[in-house]
Amino acid sequence: MPDTAVVCSSEDNSPDVILQSFRSGATEFLRQPLVESEIASVFAKIELTATRPEEAQHGRVIAIFASKGGCGTTFVTANLAASLARLSRKRACVVDLNLQAGDQPLYLGLEPIYSIHDVVRNYDRLDDQLLASYLTQRSKHLLLLAAPTEIGKDEDVRVEHVTRAISLLRAQTEYVVIDPPRMLNEITIAALDAADDLILLLTLDIPAIRSARRTLDIFTRLGYDRSRIKVVVNRYEKKPEFDLKQVEKVLETPVYGTLANDYQAAIASINVGEPLVLSKSQSRIIHDFGNLASKLSGIKSQAESPAAAKPQRSGWTSIFGSKR
Repeated sequence: MPDTAVVCSSEDNSPDVILQSFRSGATEFLRQPLVESEIASVFAKIELTATRPEEAQHGRVIAIFASKGGCGTTFVTANLAASLARLSRKRACVVDLNLQAGDQPLYLGLEPIYSIHDVVRNYDRLDDQLLASYLTQRSKHLLLLAAPTEIGKDEDVRVEHVTRAISLLRAQTEYVVIDPPRMLNEITIAALDAADDLILLLTLDIPAIRSARRTLDIFTRLGYDRSRIKVVVNRYEKKPEFDLKQVEKVLETPVYGTLANDYQAAIASINVGEPLVLSKSQSRIIHDFGNLASKLSGIKSQAESPAAAKPQRSGWTSIFGSKR
């Protein structure tokens, strides 16, 4: 019965209970003791959702999670969203969930007026049209739901706000690309739960690969199917001491894609506030983002180029110990 709306309610209003409700398929959560106005608001939203044909449309949600700090998640999120928008000619929205220090406006060259805190303030009357008014446009097809800019506003954002915003964005955009914080808190897990594709981003260094293996173990405990997880190597350079096949053995997961290492091009795009993939640069990174967007969307990319030759194997996997 896919048209059935499930509403959960409990005297226990802890984030864990609310998160478990949404993970179990709840449409809304009502805190107890029940308030008549809140009940009316919830059922009004359910009825509104059921009558809107656009709510039946489902975009693709992609979350990008770094194996460790410094892997370039913000840069990859902005450029992947821009690549998907350019390739599909459809709307892609970046959701910045780094609530205390969101930098997506800098990478996209935007000055947002609204943020996810406006979702919090108007949650009781939130619908797709109101949420659309809180998005900042980079172009016709590239949008941003920004993190709060004022100190302390992040403390007001709860799991249900994030879950509802992602659900509405999924209904009105083709792609929702989430930049979550590195910390695995309730909000991060709620965002990862909502993702159709979970990109695990790492760099080719021993700490990042070790951390990626631990992260994959955590994802397994969270019940994430390995088919959802896409391992992507950022700042990739072909080196004899780092063989992607050896990385795959350590992670027990195939490498889904690589993004070339071009520091000068990347930092130049950040400094001018323009996604690299929208610039006139000839950087190899642009081709790599095109290939990644093509694989995720299923749309053939003109940026596709022959895969780089695989480097020679080496024996560095002994650093990680025996295979599990």
